[in-house]
Formats: sequence, structure tokens, C-alpha cells
Amino acid sequence: MTPDEARELLVEGINYAAYRETDSSLHDSDKNRLFGSEHYKSGRVVVTPSPWAGDDFEEKMAMLLRLARALNSSCLPGGTKTVRR
Repeated sequence: MTPDEARELLVEGINYAAYRETDSSLHDSDKNRLFGSEHYKSGRVVVTPSPWAGDDFEEKMAMLLRLARALNSSCLPGGTKTVRR
């Protein structure tokens, strides 16, 4: 796995946790801030500011990362656990 692939995996895990818990996914600007460069360009029209942006961005992302990790390690349907590599 390349460093970019690892960053994408982390960003998408955080995005999933954000949407699952709040129905508000990360904006491209949030994802790019996490990724460290202009990587995401969905073309999605932004009507309202991101609820994730602001002075406490890092704190919010840390909370979402912990949630993503918990979701990943929870049981999947059928009672199986996720496989860690």
C-alpha cells in the first residue's frame, strides 16, 4: 500500500464515520486538509459551510477517527469480526 492509498483509506474511514453519525459527510476541502494536498475534486456544489471546518477541526477529526476505528473493529453482520492485516 502506498502512502497516498493509506491516506485515502483514513480519509474515507473518517468520512464514513462523519456521515453515519451526523448525516453530514466531509466536504472536499475537509478531505484535502486531512490528505495534505489538493487531492479530492468531486465537483459537488457547496451550498453551506462544512460543519467540520473551524478552529476545532483537528479535535473533530480525531473524534471521528476514533469512531471510525471503533466502527471498523465492531462486529459485521453474521457475527464475524473485521480482518486486520
